[in-house]
Parts: sequence; C-alpha cells; structure tokens
Amino acid sequence: MKVLLTGANGYIGARLIPALLAQGHEVVCLVRDKVLFEKQSQFAAQVSIITGDLLRNRSMEALPVDIQAAYYLVNALPQTSGFAGLEALSAENFVNAVNQTHCKQIISLSEIDDHLTEAGLSRLHVEDILRTADAAVTILKSTMIIGEGSIAIELMEGLTKKSPILIAQKWAKAQEQPIATCNVVEYLTGCLLNQDTFNSEFHISGPEILTFKQMLLLHSEVCRGRKVSIMTMPQVSAALSSYWLNYLTPISFSHAKTLVENLKYDLVSRDDAIQSIIPLKLKKLREALLETMPVSRA
Repeated sequence: MKVLLTGANGYIGARLIPALLAQGHEVVCLVRDKVLFEKQSQFAAQVSIITGDLLRNRSMEALPVDIQAAYYLVNALPQTSGFAGLEALSAENFVNAVNQTHCKQIISLSEIDDHLTEAGLSRLHVEDILRTADAAVTILKSTMIIGEGSIAIELMEGLTKKSPILIAQKWAKAQEQPIATCNVVEYLTGCLLNQDTFNSEFHISGPEILTFKQMLLLHSEVCRGRKVSIMTMPQVSAALSSYWLNYLTPISFSHAKTLVENLKYDLVSRDDAIQSIIPLKLKKLREALLETMPVSRA
C-alpha cells in the first residue's frame, strides 16, 4: 500500500522507513529539505519524496491522492514562546492535506503524560486536531524509548561517563517502563490499516518497571563494563538541571527541559490492551542496551 510518512528525518521516522519497505509498502516521505533528506537517509532512492513545511501551507506540494495511510511523527517543537500554537498549526495543515487523499488511517506517536505538563497539554491538543480528520486515527503513547541514538541513551551515556553519578533525588526514585526502539517500530507497523486499532489510543511500553537509578546502574554495567555509585541531591531547580544535562550530553536545552520535566514523575503504562491486538516479544532493558553497542563490544 502507499503510505505517507512525516518526520522521516526524525529518530523513529528514520527507523520506520526500512521496516515499511521490507513489508513491501510504497513509502512517500514529506520533508522540508529534499537535499538534506537525501544526504541523511540511505533509503532516499527507495522512497518517493514530497517537499513542504507543515508550518507553511503554501509551501506544500500536493500529496498523492492514492495514499492509504499516513504517519504523523512530526518532532515536538522547541518549548519556546508560542510553541503550542505552532504544533497546532502543523497538525491542522497536515489534516487539511491528508483530507484531500484517500487516506483511511492516521497513526501518531506521542508520550505518556499523566501529569499534563505544558508539552503534554500541547500534545493532547494536537491529538484532538488529528481526530478531526476524515480518516480513522490511532494514537500510540510510549514510555521512555531505548535504542541507539535515542534521547534516553544519550542522557544515560552522558550521566555515566564518570563516577559517582550525580542526579536529583526525584530522578533516582522515578519509575520508568522503558521500551526498545525496535518494539516501537513493530507496534507502528502492526497498527497499519489494522481495524482493531482504528479510532483508539494505546499505551506502549516494555516488560519491566524500573527506577531511573536502576536503569543508570544497568547501563553502566552493560555499556561501560563497570559498577558506579550514584549520589542524589535533594533540591535541584528545573532550569539548573536542564543546563546541566545540556552541558553533560549532546541533548539540546529544549529537549533537556522536557526530560527534566518527565523525570519528576513515574512514566509507566496504564494500559496493555495493545498486546492482545499486536502480540510482541518485548525486549527487557538489558537486551535493548546490548543492541545499542557495537558488535565488537557486545
């Protein structure tokens, strides 16, 4: 089938392309910069490319009318003034464009956010906009994603460089239910024109609930080959934590700010209904971490 993919340069989008191609789908990627996409993606020659900026409706090339399904994987915009309005505009322009096609399903990936942070409220608004489309909508909400190049891995790589690891007390206690990148991709492809997922929202997560402290200790053991000690600080401001992560890791300040906000709370799935529709062998954290390492080290 012909599938539209937005966010093709993003972390999950880039990994979804080969999975869709392997299943025999015709993939149409909507990108802002065709030249950049061709440089970054080894699969550029195997997909169709449409150029357009979802924030600028007039820049959009017309989508192929025979698109049957579409993925909305647009990266969250930096949390600056007006970001929520821009995210809403992007979703509205996407819906307007997709409504001109034969699209039967829109699939979107978001994050579990039970505490309704500012970013979480913006995502909820985007989801409401997507539900106004003519097509059925499937929303997947994930926990922390673990895979080579993921933000979570970059965070742990930065924090475990030296011992002792210094983290905020709340981070150490926060419960996480990490999911492997490959499992996220499997869920995304498994939903494709699967009527049991139409007009539904699902939580997707891994098989273990761990504290963030346990995750850091396991990362040090598996990826660093050594044990580390962890020291916690009772009070650290969100701003200081964000600048600290931005300094220690490759993570941008805006992403660091979102991470700090998320690490204040438990991030676990409240719903495993997706397992009865798309049964998967979910990877534990140790397995997911091993897959982030070069073969020579693993």
